[in-house]
Amino acid sequence: MPNTYLSLDTLKGTAALNITGTAHDSRLLGLLEAASRQVDKYCNRVFFTYTESKKFDGDGGTELFIPDLVSVGTLIEDNNDDGTFDTTWAATDYLLEPANANPTADWGRPYARVKVSLKSNGSQDVFIKGEQNYKVTGTWGYRHIIVDSGRNGTLTDGTATSMVLDGTAADLDVGQTCLVDSEQVYVTALSGTAATVERAKNGSTGTAHTNTDVLIAQYPGPIVEAVLIQAARLWKRKDSAYASVIGMPETGQMTVFSGLDADVKELIGPYRKIPVGGFSG
Repeated sequence: MPNTYLSLDTLKGTAALNITGTAHDSRLLGLLEAASRQVDKYCNRVFFTYTESKKFDGDGGTELFIPDLVSVGTLIEDNNDDGTFDTTWAATDYLLEPANANPTADWGRPYARVKVSLKSNGSQDVFIKGEQNYKVTGTWGYRHIIVDSGRNGTLTDGTATSMVLDGTAADLDVGQTCLVDSEQVYVTALSGTAATVERAKNGSTGTAHTNTDVLIAQYPGPIVEAVLIQAARLWKRKDSAYASVIGMPETGQMTVFSGLDADVKELIGPYRKIPVGGFSG
């Protein structure tokens, strides 16, 4: 999945690997993507946002437990178990909890439950018991934070991969996921006043954009730092011919690399969700 929580320039910078030139850019970007997925797997959640419809079983209660959620587009019910979703709940029929999660704030966290609203004027009072009889279409992920790049971009149609900017492409970085209107694009190269992008990422739809604000997705600081450490260690393994142990006369064998770095685990530990039935995303 093309998505990384750290830009290529940051990894190559003087505060990290101190690499100049572009000869290794493709491999370094791949390492960033791999390290980002390692973090996702360990935490049992993802930190990018994506749009998708998910189905859930009603249990006859007043709460529906869900994966990390930023916002709901629609909540639809199959009320007679015929496989057709025919009853759309009004936004006033339900509440998202925790109530103060606020996943669009930089200190926020995701919603984890949908609850029947006792203040609803509608007819919804429970989530009817049944298999996959509720469908929630929404924006999923840990939280949704974006900042303005200061640039506007133009994409001539829904598949063009060259995004022409109204100024220097240096205001963006390779490896960033950007929001242009409601479409997510992934930056893979920069040149002059154009960015090469992969289109319609994370469930978004490719369409034409004319001189539109280019917004940059942001991720929690400890997640960013964890990916930097892990990707840098993956790169440095080549210096030991990818050995997992080294021999030293004074100490014998020493393990030099195994799985996630200890500091990475320390950084991302507070974000780890206890898995139930495997990696939920």
